[in-house]
Amino acid sequence: VDIYEWDPKSAGGTADGSLVTQIPVDDELESRIKGDVDVKFSVWDFAGQHVYHATHELFFSSQSLYVLVWDMGANNLDTKKRRTSLNEDEQGAFKLTYDSSDEEDDFFDSEQETRRAMRALEQDIDEKLQFWIDCIQSSAPGAAILPVASFDDYFSDGGHEEATMRCRVMRERLQKHEERRVKSMKQRLKEYDSKFGASSEMSVRLRKLLFPFNRPKIIFGSNDGEGVIRVSSTKYRGFDNLAERIVNISTGRERGGWAYPIFRGHLGARIPRMRLEVRDVVRSMRDRFKVVEWNYFLSELKKRRIDNAADVSDALHFLANIGELSYFGEVAMPADTEKERPVIDKKSSSLYEDRALEFDDEESSSIAPLHHQHLDNVSDPYESSASLGLSDFIFLNPRWLVASVACILRHDLTTEIYEVRRAIRNSEHLEGTESLSMDGSSIEELKTDVNYPVITARDACLLWQNKKFTKKAAERALQYSNNRNVSPYDFLERLLVRFGVFVPIDLSIEKTCLGGRDYSGYCEYTDYPAVASDNAVEAAQAPKFFFLPSLLGPGDPNISDIWTFKTVESWKTTICHSILFPDGVPPGLMERITASILSDLYANPSPDNFASCENQPLQPQTHPAGKLRIKEILCWRSAFFLKIGSETSDNSNGTVNESIVEIFATLVDQDSQLCVASDSMGVGMRRLIFSGKGQAGDMGSKIWNGGYMRVLRNAIRHVVHEYSGLEIERQAVCPQCLAKKPIGQASVWDYSTIVALRARGEQVIRCRYGHLNDVRLITGTPPNKQSRILPTETQPSAGETDIAVSDLLKAVVIVGIWDENSQRIVRAGSGFIVDKKRGFVVTAGHTLMDRETWREVKGKIVIGVVPNNSSRTDPVAVYRYFARIIVKDPSINDNGVCKLDSCVLQITTRMENDLMESGKEIGEQPETLLMNNPAMMKKEHFRQLNVSQKFELDEAVRILGFNQGGEGLIGPGEELNRCADFARGYVVMKFAIHENSEQTPNRKFQPRSEICCICPTIGGHSGGPCVNQQGEVIGILSRADPADRQRCYLAPSSEWLPLVKIAKRMLSSNRAV
Repeated sequence: VDIYEWDPKSAGGTADGSLVTQIPVDDELESRIKGDVDVKFSVWDFAGQHVYHATHELFFSSQSLYVLVWDMGANNLDTKKRRTSLNEDEQGAFKLTYDSSDEEDDFFDSEQETRRAMRALEQDIDEKLQFWIDCIQSSAPGAAILPVASFDDYFSDGGHEEATMRCRVMRERLQKHEERRVKSMKQRLKEYDSKFGASSEMSVRLRKLLFPFNRPKIIFGSNDGEGVIRVSSTKYRGFDNLAERIVNISTGRERGGWAYPIFRGHLGARIPRMRLEVRDVVRSMRDRFKVVEWNYFLSELKKRRIDNAADVSDALHFLANIGELSYFGEVAMPADTEKERPVIDKKSSSLYEDRALEFDDEESSSIAPLHHQHLDNVSDPYESSASLGLSDFIFLNPRWLVASVACILRHDLTTEIYEVRRAIRNSEHLEGTESLSMDGSSIEELKTDVNYPVITARDACLLWQNKKFTKKAAERALQYSNNRNVSPYDFLERLLVRFGVFVPIDLSIEKTCLGGRDYSGYCEYTDYPAVASDNAVEAAQAPKFFFLPSLLGPGDPNISDIWTFKTVESWKTTICHSILFPDGVPPGLMERITASILSDLYANPSPDNFASCENQPLQPQTHPAGKLRIKEILCWRSAFFLKIGSETSDNSNGTVNESIVEIFATLVDQDSQLCVASDSMGVGMRRLIFSGKGQAGDMGSKIWNGGYMRVLRNAIRHVVHEYSGLEIERQAVCPQCLAKKPIGQASVWDYSTIVALRARGEQVIRCRYGHLNDVRLITGTPPNKQSRILPTETQPSAGETDIAVSDLLKAVVIVGIWDENSQRIVRAGSGFIVDKKRGFVVTAGHTLMDRETWREVKGKIVIGVVPNNSSRTDPVAVYRYFARIIVKDPSINDNGVCKLDSCVLQITTRMENDLMESGKEIGEQPETLLMNNPAMMKKEHFRQLNVSQKFELDEAVRILGFNQGGEGLIGPGEELNRCADFARGYVVMKFAIHENSEQTPNRKFQPRSEICCICPTIGGHSGGPCVNQQGEVIGILSRADPADRQRCYLAPSSEWLPLVKIAKRMLSSNRAV
């Protein structure tokens, strides 16, 4: 940013002397003014390079005229029509031109070439003009914008018509873009009003954006291309017209088609005397101070009997608006204490109940209104100023702030850091000649055209101290400071953190990859002097490393190789939300959101426990989650990936587990492979996507509490508050669509739809494909906020259609492994008889095999059954049979990976006596052969269960088995339980892995398909049958959810029935032999 002062009157006005710089005032004020009052300007020249986008917000003002300079596409060769005519020899006898004609473009392809050049010109306008109009509108809604065409000399040789045409196209393009935007917003407003009511959040927001005062005021002049100012720097042409246009717009003599002067209420308005007195003090101090500490500045004002802090703050903001200084007194810092946090409704525990995300003007700032207070009534002046936010220092000379930022954001930052370190080493005569480069490489290996987007806090201070103009001003400000706890360098760091230029980051985590460069284990150098600090405690707690998002390179890797919305583990789920920008996004949006989120996670590692506001704890009861620990950070210009861990302890057994949540965010267009719901997007739209992946138990509470709620709230708040001039649509994506369909076809719900659904008390929602989803998973509502109520027809209560459990339990068996060395049963699970004629039993594979290797555990397989003559109310099993594994998952032998946690057993022999104990008596029993003996097998009178491959969501089910989790006074594992029991639940989803899905490496268990049920299960039920109300087996229990004991997973009958068929064929072939 370059800053200039421009006084048109003293500069001589225009060549013909027609420039009128007098500010029109009302008659009363004119009678009190001695002489004319002329307009003066503070001119701020912003650099357009990507690296400086993050700094623009530091200097934008609402009371400004933005002059947008366009080169008319002169530097874009694609905008020029290429000559398509052939010479006369090439045309031959069939030429289309006449010998006397001067036309050279009389060919069929000339029209196509004209269209191509016009499309290139329109794209140039979109990239160089509309891009910046969106940027200005996002930060300063309703700003006045004056487009100016440069390179007029480029079209001087007979190209006047071409220049006029390009300016006309530019005017029409920008006007049509605004007309389409307003028309689209009005159409959506009509839809929102009819569907959700005029008071809905989106209706209110659109109505505000449609207010004429909030629309960009683009000033063109006349209705043709001649109305656009054209200038030439080489011939110094057109600048008198530009100066006159700027002055006339500012003074209100030209209104650009509006009824009132554009700067009405600002230019020509009375200035309170207090503001003028503060301005005089600022100007008197500017020779001595470039930057001054707040309390010292107040003490100087007090000498002039100015002692009201609120009035001083108001005057400083006014002076900042007119470019006199830079002041950030009411800019809120990210809060890291509860009292500093934005006011949020304490009853809010859902993303869709957060009052801080509403659009009410009174809540747009997180800082409370200033009350009038006198400095004499404040015991600690610094405490009074703390409420002002970033008010520790005032930049009396904005150039000093510009120069300080320029020290860091530079294209040769890496080289500059190296040179400063080397200069310090040489001046201090430190020993050693090893490299001081960022990564330990030699200076010859450093690339001066590639910057590393990380800087240490020490290096930042060294760069500032290395420049005489910044060092001298900072030392003087600190010398006259009444508060030495904060130095100008500390304040600069805080300021740059607040505006997203600096992002505090911890590089001691497992993996940190920024812009394609791995910073894991990055350490600060200790072989050069540290920067002194007067506050040792604060210095110790200050961040050591800063991430610079604006220095990220333009190229992004193939992010689709890093993230997928699919998941191969059925106990995981993916939650996704998005913000749709119908008319594009301003520059640097993703970088600022990345900076805001990473800064928040760095300053506030505590999780968002959305159950903390509820009276009842989550089930199962858990201690509050510990601090969030970022384990991985991967950042690019348009995306970031976080892996966050948090510890939870289970009260039931005292174990401490770490929950891992993966969070991914990206800004994409319709053509991106990672764009969800791209089928519902139009050309030019952009979608900001946030997605969290983790444990599905407790309706995704581990995901929401594990950082996803924090990231999503932070991003939405940032977009809503910082880009109030943009039209946005908040949406939620159907989790089932993400799992089962191409992501581009995923269904989305509008924010207003979710709010209306919650207001009606709805508990489930269907997408346009019919997928049934629980509202709690989508909104982040605590599981106990809305009790799960099944539809009446699927209530899990006994009814006329239920088969009595006592009639089913006699087909359920205990499956155990008897170890000859220890003379006891060492493993136990459940199973059921699927074929009574052949003595086939289906059970879980992990009961008889090691989970890590899937090798069979040594020992004899023992089967316990409930005798046929046992009491219906006392289903106690006895150990009666031995068995063998006849068929298991073939993939175990093929590649060592289990894709089906099931196996088929065949009963081989019967013990002479039924046994009640699981000890050595089992090994001492004589055995009777049953295998391959149909007659003996028939005499056993086995009971078998019917199998069904059909099931419905919300269908009531029961899981049968033998509980080995302990009961009453008997603890888990103390003795084997032989009494069968059951648990009720219902089906919630079926999980299936697509054939083209990538499998998790080094995982030995990768199930192809599973059925998810909400049903409390306990150890020992593994392998037990899950039956519907008709008593048909739809699957066997495979495992419980690691995060939610109420949630379990079944091996579907459709997966293991083929194993039963294989077993039958094997048995038939053996008999044939």
